[in-house]
Amino acid sequence: MDRRGESTAGNRADSLNELDPFADLDDLDRLAAEGPPEPQRLGSRLAFRTRLTIALVATAILPLAVFGLVLLLTHATGGTDSTLPRLLLLAVTIAALTAILLAYLIAADLTGPLRAIAAAVDRASAGDLSTPIAVAGDDELARLAESHNRLAADLERRNRELGRILGAIVSYSPRDGLEWLRGRSAQDAREAFGMIDCFVYLVDPAEIPAEEIVPADPRPVRAIVRAGDDELGLLVGHLPATRSWERADQDLLELFASELGVALRNAELFARVEAQNAQLLELDAAKDDFLRDVSHNLQTPLTSIKAYATQLGGATPDRRLGIITEQADRLSRMVRQLLTVTRLESGALRPQIEVLALGPRVRRAWEGMAAEDIPFDVQDEAEGWLAVADADQLDQVLWALLDNAVKYGERTPIDVELAVEEPGDRLRLTITDRGPGVSETDRHRLFERFERGAQQTAEDGTGLGLYVSRELVRAMGGDLVLEPATIDGGASFSVYLPAENPVES
Repeated sequence: MDRRGESTAGNRADSLNELDPFADLDDLDRLAAEGPPEPQRLGSRLAFRTRLTIALVATAILPLAVFGLVLLLTHATGGTDSTLPRLLLLAVTIAALTAILLAYLIAADLTGPLRAIAAAVDRASAGDLSTPIAVAGDDELARLAESHNRLAADLERRNRELGRILGAIVSYSPRDGLEWLRGRSAQDAREAFGMIDCFVYLVDPAEIPAEEIVPADPRPVRAIVRAGDDELGLLVGHLPATRSWERADQDLLELFASELGVALRNAELFARVEAQNAQLLELDAAKDDFLRDVSHNLQTPLTSIKAYATQLGGATPDRRLGIITEQADRLSRMVRQLLTVTRLESGALRPQIEVLALGPRVRRAWEGMAAEDIPFDVQDEAEGWLAVADADQLDQVLWALLDNAVKYGERTPIDVELAVEEPGDRLRLTITDRGPGVSETDRHRLFERFERGAQQTAEDGTGLGLYVSRELVRAMGGDLVLEPATIDGGASFSVYLPAENPVES
């Protein structure tokens, strides 16, 4: 390769080494389009060992061959002894064989260090950087071995640094907070890169000017802490004056700074979410306190309104007084539901468990509904099994389910089925009406708070009845479910409760 080619390759290598990570994109595209430089071929196409053997053989044979040629010429011009050419041919043959053997041995000895260097390079490419090469002398082979050892040591050091910074990055958590991450990351960078000191500043990087590199003084290094396109701060530190700092080292430091920026941004977002969650919890607690106070304060006037309306209705019957009593009962149920919700969410509502029969309680709850004009049937197949539940809470659940069956079943007949669930540790109570049923769009959200069917209005209730009922049943160790729709229509709600066999007990 001529000098002009070497100069071009050198200039391109220098331009690549001097590239800034934030250089103009057009320059990067141009260099990528040009492709890698052509390799520089050294020597001829023959292998080094072959060329060395040929050179040694030629060195050993050529002097003898020239001397023999001179003798042959002398003999041809006037010599007398005819045995001289044969002796000379034998001597040349013996010298050639000896030269080939010695050349092979010498070539093997001379190429031994090169084979050792090649083996070391293979080990390094496989990841083994711990075995240095020792070549005696101060020639080119010794300098080549020294260069390999230095390169392997640098690679091993950078691998250790990369392992340390990756371990540090993995250990960072958004819960640690910004200030802790700042201090911890500075300590990790100092230990990973062997710095004298290191600091992380969460300021505009332009506010901290770059330090000048002074020979024999600690070397300043810096990297911008980024999160995407946002510059969050700057990592600065100082290295010992004897420590080398190559472009690969700067790349590792910038990698650490970029990952630190992501960790800091995550910690900032986590702190913001935590603050919002705390505020929401405070608002939720204030809401619960408000609902609890309102519920308690409304119970007394509602009781008085209902009592006076009932008393007046007994003396002078009036439809308007009946409406007042019905609305007072409705409002009282709403207040009781709100109070139950607040007690459930605060954990203050705990069931008082006892053993009771379901059939009588269902019939008593239906009598309280005062809906004599609606057909009502109870099919009791409990076979003497008793439910394990809180009596007051169970009555509240039964009232809510029967009230829904009357209201949304459009006063169609209501069927109640009591049965023992296999393997005999639960009782099932199913209340079924023959109304229009529950639409598919409403089934998945019917048990959520303040949710009503799509065809229902605010006049139909608060949307808390089924939510409260299911939470009460679950608190007693059971569950409340909406059974799948059938071709006959209607809605079926099943209450599952723990059960006991009175015969065994």
